[in-house]
Amino acid sequence: MHANVPQFIEMEDKIAFGLTSKQLLWMGGMAACLIVLYSVVERQIFLFVAIPIIIIFGTFTFYRPQGISFLAFFGFMIQYFTRPKKYIWKRVYEKNGSAFAKSLQEAQKRKSAPAAQVKIFPSRSQLKKVAWVLDTKK
Repeated sequence: MHANVPQFIEMEDKIAFGLTSKQLLWMGGMAACLIVLYSVVERQIFLFVAIPIIIIFGTFTFYRPQGISFLAFFGFMIQYFTRPKKYIWKRVYEKNGSAFAKSLQEAQKRKSAPAAQVKIFPSRSQLKKVAWVLDTKK
């Protein structure tokens, strides 16, 4: 008994004009705001205020930072700035001296210059032996 499993269940269905239902709702909300604004204010003020409204609704409709909707991203931003931050620090105690002294010693060891490495070059006789082996064996 075999059953077909849908492949792209995370993708929303396109309804009209290549837009999903959420995108259509955002665009409809933008149109409604612009119609109300046009009927309430003068034409010069409408043009001045309509551009930011179009940008804001366009951002919420089409922009997807890090693969999530901008509405969710905006909510995460608000939560990050409004929630209290928790900073947890735990002191480490050791029996044989303080952890600070040991970490200071390790840092000093890392900062000290590494010992100069002496390069050892093979002698001429060793080079001749290697050349002879490479020439005779294939």
